[in-house]
Formats: sequence, structure tokens, C-alpha cells
Amino acid sequence: MNGVRLLRARDRVARPWKNGGGVTRDVAVFAEGADDKSFLWRASVATIAAAGPFSQFPEIDRTLMLLDGELVIKIGDVAQRLRPGSAALHFTGEEMVSAAPVGEACTVLNIMARRGAFSAKLDRWQAARPTSADYLLLLATGTAGVTVDGRRFDLSALDALLIEAPASISLSLAGPVIAVELFDQFVQ
Repeated sequence: MNGVRLLRARDRVARPWKNGGGVTRDVAVFAEGADDKSFLWRASVATIAAAGPFSQFPEIDRTLMLLDGELVIKIGDVAQRLRPGSAALHFTGEEMVSAAPVGEACTVLNIMARRGAFSAKLDRWQAARPTSADYLLLLATGTAGVTVDGRRFDLSALDALLIEAPASISLSLAGPVIAVELFDQFVQ
């Protein structure tokens, strides 16, 4: 992966969850073409339509952010309700996690990072911020414009922009995005 990649929501392919309980659509996977056993990080958008357990992913740190709807998620014995605007939720791939949508189906952004290789930080951005991340994934929550070194990208809901070495570029935003900062743990 080099530079900037535009990742349109309409181009994503649905694939079954590891536990067979639904489908997810990969936004980006590193290294490109890696499977569930070999990725270093993965970003996906999933629709949760029914209550059920999450798949376990040993040695993976997970971060989940609600995109729409409401969700009750239980990690171990602790349950919490996620609503629109809720902060990102962190848990390990070894933990027992289950979730149930409240009312209708909900959509989540799911970030997985192989522990010891990459770490991830998620936040909602209204304006560009400095970052020391190795990769920056910007996911539009509605219509948004992103300008990278003078080149403008118009994003529709759930479109994304993946930027390698974002500290070295000029970045501006016009519209809300979810920013996923990915840090290479091998780099000193």
C-alpha cells in the first residue's frame, strides 16, 4: 500500500463471519490479501441483525464503534448499551463477547489489530488533527470531503480513504469522519 487509496463502500464484498452468524464487509486489510490468520490489521463494517456471540480472535486487539442503531454489548459479565455518538469500545479477541441490537439491526465499524504488531485508535473527527500513525483510515459517516496535499476526495456515507504516512501530508476535512489511526509496533 502506498500513498492514498479511495475505498468505496459499493465495492465491498460481503463475507461470512468466522462464527457463521452474519456477514462483514472489509474496508481494508493489511497486509493486502491476508486472511483471518495472517492479517496485521483489518477494518470492516458489519451489520448486527440478531443477538449472538462474537467470534474469538486470539492475539487480536479489537475496537468497535457503533455507526448506526443501538446495541447492547456484553464483555465477560459486564453489559453496556451503545448509542449513536458512543465512544469506541476496546476488548481483546480472547474475551467472551456477545451483542444484541436494540430494535432494528445496527451497523458497526470493527477494527482488529494483531497484538504486538499494530495498535489502533478510533475517534470521531470534525477537523483534521496531527497524527504520528503509520496509516490513517478515514471513514465517512455521511457526506464528507477530504483534501490530501491539495487533491480533494468526495466521500459518501461509509466510503473510506486510507492514507499511508499521514504525518507527511497536508490534510483537511469538510464533514464528519471516523478516524482510525494505526500504529506499527515494530517501528521504533
